Amino acid sequence: MSITISLVSAAVIACSTLTSMAVMQTLENKTGNAIKKESFETSFADAELLRKTLVENGCCVKKISENEMTVSTTCGILRYTRNSPSEAFRLVLDQISNPDALLEQIRSLETDYGRNVQTSTYQHIKQNLTEDMQIEDEQILEDDSLLLTIEV
Repeated sequence: MSITISLVSAAVIACSTLTSMAVMQTLENKTGNAIKKESFETSFADAELLRKTLVENGCCVKKISENEMTVSTTCGILRYTRNSPSEAFRLVLDQISNPDALLEQIRSLETDYGRNVQTSTYQHIKQNLTEDMQIEDEQILEDDSLLLTIEV
């Protein structure tokens, strides 16, 4: 008997895209180039995956605590903060000098974070297969989701 598992980061990407949309709406409502102290909800819930994604995107990350980090980018200062590890981070923008580049950077971070979540989930599944289970088939679909068939 086999079971099929589909690892789709679409839920993460869909929620993250809301951050892009909120930032874009803020940018459209601003006059001038600088944005100061705006805050947005994100779906970034895993601090280590967020940090990894930021570093992979060339950002300088300073960990303040388990629930807060600041990020220096060419666009300005980003701060990710949350009240507890069970919550997703909020993104606080500070002194953003290039809003268009910021929006592009956030979109890239969202996509890469979704991929990192998918990879982490895949590795977790592989590590937790019992002795009587094995991966029968792996397929990467057109939308970059992963389809696993596990023999049980």
